[in-house]
Amino acid sequence: MTAMLLFSHGSLLCGSGEALEAHACRLRERGIAERVEIGYLNYSEPVFGETVDQLVADGVDTVVVVPYFLAPGYFVTHSLPEALEPVRVRHPGVDFRIAPVLGEDPRWDDIVVETARTARTHEHWDEPLGRAGSHCRNRSDCPLYGSGACPATRTGGAS
Repeated sequence: MTAMLLFSHGSLLCGSGEALEAHACRLRERGIAERVEIGYLNYSEPVFGETVDQLVADGVDTVVVVPYFLAPGYFVTHSLPEALEPVRVRHPGVDFRIAPVLGEDPRWDDIVVETARTARTHEHWDEPLGRAGSHCRNRSDCPLYGSGACPATRTGGAS
């Protein structure tokens, strides 16, 4: 059984993984692999190694790691191999493969153009932070914690 594992850095910002989860859901719906899961380097859950362990426990024998990054920077060239080494040792019979970073695909040119067409004025720049607050996890290490965008610390708290 083959799994696609979307690898990302993770973030302290609540809701930051919602876009990646949406990608994973769409890939699952397309049947792109028997399993499509997410594994974060840090800050967010599920953690990369725990995701791999669960996949292997569920019978996966091939894990295609897709770095959810635009460029092959430090997290891809150093952190990913460091995270992968212990799971390779724990699961010697599993075939691990690493895909190129997303930014190397020329189809991003069209995405950049389409995204630029939706550019907003400065009055709307805080809207993404407002969406992040809608996924509040009441974590004091979140950058929004204590701000007006944080449902957990506004009067009345999170529900």
